[in-house]
Amino acid sequence: MNGFINKTINKIKNAMSLLVSQNDLETEEGRSREREKRILWSAATAALAKVISTAIPLITVKITLSYLGDELYGLWATIISFFSLFAFADLGLGNGLQTELSRASGKQNNSEKCRKIVSSAYLMISVVAMLLIMVFVVVFPLVDWSGLMSAESSTAKAMTSTFVMAIFLSKLVGIPVSLVQRTQNALQEGYISNIWSSLGSVLSLIVVVVFASLDLGRAQMMWFSSFAVVITSLLNSLFFYVIKRPDLKPSIRFIDFKITKLLLSTGILFFILSIITSVSLSLDNFIVAKVTSLSETTPYSIAYKVASFIGIISTMLSTPLWAANGEALARGEYSWVKKQTVKMTNVSFVLSFLASVFLVVLSKPVLGWLGSGTQVSYSILIGMCFQQILIATANPAFMVLNASRKIKIQMLMYGIYSVLSISLKYVLGQMYGAIAIAWVGPICYLAIICPFVAWSARNVLGGKK
Repeated sequence: MNGFINKTINKIKNAMSLLVSQNDLETEEGRSREREKRILWSAATAALAKVISTAIPLITVKITLSYLGDELYGLWATIISFFSLFAFADLGLGNGLQTELSRASGKQNNSEKCRKIVSSAYLMISVVAMLLIMVFVVVFPLVDWSGLMSAESSTAKAMTSTFVMAIFLSKLVGIPVSLVQRTQNALQEGYISNIWSSLGSVLSLIVVVVFASLDLGRAQMMWFSSFAVVITSLLNSLFFYVIKRPDLKPSIRFIDFKITKLLLSTGILFFILSIITSVSLSLDNFIVAKVTSLSETTPYSIAYKVASFIGIISTMLSTPLWAANGEALARGEYSWVKKQTVKMTNVSFVLSFLASVFLVVLSKPVLGWLGSGTQVSYSILIGMCFQQILIATANPAFMVLNASRKIKIQMLMYGIYSVLSISLKYVLGQMYGAIAIAWVGPICYLAIICPFVAWSARNVLGGKK
């Protein structure tokens, strides 16, 4: 027992030493330590950001449930779930930027190319956002949004269009504004974007509390809370490109159409992959609303928020690993990538499993505090946690594929998973209710995605485990 404690203490000391270390980037060993240092910083701040962004809705849910009511809260959750499909609206350019910029930063004397990549990405993504806003303005009045979102009461029907417009426009405006986060992640400076993300979550909390406490209006609360993240992303962009990294500031002079073509070729594959993964992983609330009712969507969505705490593991480890892998692979340092992939896979599994046990134990008192109408069965929550464990454990292997541009193989595996899981969720959800929807996802993920991604990453890293 003493040996285990001493070993743990030594690991903590080594980690603390690594956080403040100054490394020689001219040597392979120094670069390895610098990558690990940045991963650690990004992981720590990502964990903080994820805890804040996940905890704040749980803190405010009692206020919002009381202020909006069960049906309007369920409507809010359903619209957010539905429009999560539009996470791919940047045509994959954000992912393309992250992959290409991380690889370019791994080569010496490449600062001009890095700025060309950033400038070209901003041009294309701004054009895409403007076109989507124009299309939305034309299509918006032609769609029966209340029917599409299964709104039943007169109040919900009257508020649906407002909720849809606030959420959708904030997401579209946020596409080019939030591109700074991709730039920071690609340069292994994700800890900066994580700090700003935390500030955005805090701003959302302030908006909800103030608007609900002063009864400033449900629609107004929706508008301000939706744009809180956009505001903080804009401030992040100004700070990063004007003060910290003016050498990367987007400029028309640095737009390069050869690089534009490269970003598009990489991005379009990520675009298709994003569609498939969003459809397969983000539609649960929407399916529950369709096969049951909006009232049942509320406890299901709250349980999902509880389970999403485990997503901390994926966010804090995988995002910085993607960029670090890209830089290391560009230098041909495969041994580092192999070592870190195995290490992060083991760490992700252990941490996500422990987090799941912790959340299941605490779920009953937490949901009980929110009210009897928010109670869900342990069977549903455990199924959601199982899914999160699998995602967290598989993500390090996915980061190898992302960094090495192995995107088509991901499209294939998620295509198979998407068709099978969504079909089973809809059919079995009608037969057995929400519990079937919670369990179909992880079972299909374990049978299809996990073996597929492990085999693919092994091939990229030279056939070794």
